[in-house]
Amino acid sequence: ADGEADKDLLFKLRTFDVYWVEKSALMYRDGFDKTFDRETKKKIITIRQRSSIPLILRDMAPPAGSIFDPAIKWQEEKERRRIEAGKGTEDPAAAAAKGKKGGKGGGGGGKKGNEKKRNTADSIKESNAAEKLKRDHERDLQKLSNLRTLKALQETTCDTQSGKIHRMIKMLHLAVCDLRQGTVGASEAEVLDILWALEEMNSFKSADDEVAKEKAAKKEEKKEEKKSDKKAKKDPKKDKKSKGKEKDEKAETKIVLSTEAATLKSLYKDGGDSRGTYRDSLKYARKLMSGKENLISFQLTEMADRLPPLSRYNRKFQLEPWQCDILQAIDNRESAVVCAPTSSGKTLLSTYTCKNAKGTVLFVLPSEVLVWQVASTYYQFFKGNVTVCTEQITFQEVTGDAQVYIGTPIALERSLCKVRGIAGDEMTKGEREFMILDGGFHQFDYLVLDEVHTLNGPEGDALQRLIKACNCPVLALSATIGNAVQLKEWFQSVLKQHVEAKYIEPEEQKADVVLKEHYARFINLQRYVVTEKEGKDGKKEAKLVKLHPVAAMTAERLNSQPELISALSMTPSDMMHLWKRLKAMFPGTVLQELDNPDNFFNQYVDESKRITLDQTKEYEARLKGRLTELSQSHPDLYEKLRVAQEPPPLQAKTDVSDELYDVVKQMK
Repeated sequence: ADGEADKDLLFKLRTFDVYWVEKSALMYRDGFDKTFDRETKKKIITIRQRSSIPLILRDMAPPAGSIFDPAIKWQEEKERRRIEAGKGTEDPAAAAAKGKKGGKGGGGGGKKGNEKKRNTADSIKESNAAEKLKRDHERDLQKLSNLRTLKALQETTCDTQSGKIHRMIKMLHLAVCDLRQGTVGASEAEVLDILWALEEMNSFKSADDEVAKEKAAKKEEKKEEKKSDKKAKKDPKKDKKSKGKEKDEKAETKIVLSTEAATLKSLYKDGGDSRGTYRDSLKYARKLMSGKENLISFQLTEMADRLPPLSRYNRKFQLEPWQCDILQAIDNRESAVVCAPTSSGKTLLSTYTCKNAKGTVLFVLPSEVLVWQVASTYYQFFKGNVTVCTEQITFQEVTGDAQVYIGTPIALERSLCKVRGIAGDEMTKGEREFMILDGGFHQFDYLVLDEVHTLNGPEGDALQRLIKACNCPVLALSATIGNAVQLKEWFQSVLKQHVEAKYIEPEEQKADVVLKEHYARFINLQRYVVTEKEGKDGKKEAKLVKLHPVAAMTAERLNSQPELISALSMTPSDMMHLWKRLKAMFPGTVLQELDNPDNFFNQYVDESKRITLDQTKEYEARLKGRLTELSQSHPDLYEKLRVAQEPPPLQAKTDVSDELYDVVKQMK
């Protein structure tokens, strides 16, 4: 028995690294294998085992359908740019020739026959499409008839435009009814958000216009009938002659409604429940919007978390210019350093890199927690072709080549740099071993470094060696790079070394690294500070107080550190609060017309007065520019304004359990 144990230990030492978790702990039973030994004439039953890592990654993955594919959006953006670039460049003569093309046809005895065949095929296709549309619409109606809450309607989807219109109108009806009845959680912001989303739908706009035109035509028709009746009473002989002409005119002026318009008309007429009709709810919502004099201020204060593209009912994702620049650099196989705040859209860039690469991507993260988070997401996105490498566990998919290697610096360096021979199951069963990674750096087509500022951390030396070992383009991401230009230059020097090492007589090749610094967030990040106040019972309790960024904007920083000031982002409610304070503290002669948010946003919005998150960023930039001017022209007033935004004195505590309880109560 001791000899067998020694052999087993020797086998493990030769084939597995000692810091890995015991292999048996990562296996699960997957049935039994039965074989018959002819020599002993006995049945042998063996337990079939498999790695449990795929199951762990599957269970950790986000919900199905929630992972965003940036390649689709980038392709749409490139197509949009191509069309815009092509506008106005087409030769008028070529366009005219294109219009005439096909007008003149050569003779041919089979032309009429071909047209008949084509017409028959088209009619069959149209009838099939109409049948499919009808079935889809009936399915949408059945689906919507069973849903009676806003949450359920938000989570569902419809296949037809008529179904989408029906869904939005039903949500508006529920929100309006809840608001009128004073239901807990109902708000004017909810109603307006749904109404804007509904009226921004092109299908609803055109359908509503068709219904309105038909209604106007019927009114006009009734007026004409009344006029003709009066004329008929005066001159009965002319009445008989004019009747035929009127019938022809009615036939010509009759409006044929589209499928969406017909659906909308039926919803206006019959849609609703015991609490009211859809038409009345739409009228109420439109009256609520038109009745608000300070609609822009209302959006800044009450709808900051609903400004497009954050609207819960009309989410339209659009790539930002800085993201497009980096995506183009990835397409060109260029290296890039990106410094942008958390939640600004850096993950989109790394996901596109992993998908767009022609070979395997090495994805380096600073902690094991992040490794498992990213690996679980990509395991679903890339259908299992993911390799994981941490201090505790390593795993590679044995059914195919990995799309991406994900790990921490030291663990990856150990696994990729060691001599790789036949190991584990490869030695005993001839199967590929899932716990021993394939070594070498030649396999990597792209290197992605998330949280690249950890070059200055505990595993920074290993990270530097990995960067120098990978002869491929690099995408470096971080939210906190203090010396972005210096880091870019370092990456350029590394790439230059790779070029010089590759060519004995190096040609003139670019070793440029794209640097992109972005300061705005995709979402609003409201800052709070926890302070103490005396409660009704005389006891002290914790209180959440908004922390305004102006408190950190000293006059010196405004004038000498513009990058720091741009990084101190404001939420729409912060901007509104700042405008009120400026209006109250500074003389009216100092303030400008566009300092007022109503005047500023009126130059961008249409008659609906819907503002967007990007427009608030422009207003924020204007306010910061004005603060810089006011800090010089009225230093005392500005300092008074700034100090007023500072939080009360804070105290360091070792036990904050009571304060946390009060904070959680307020957050609820």
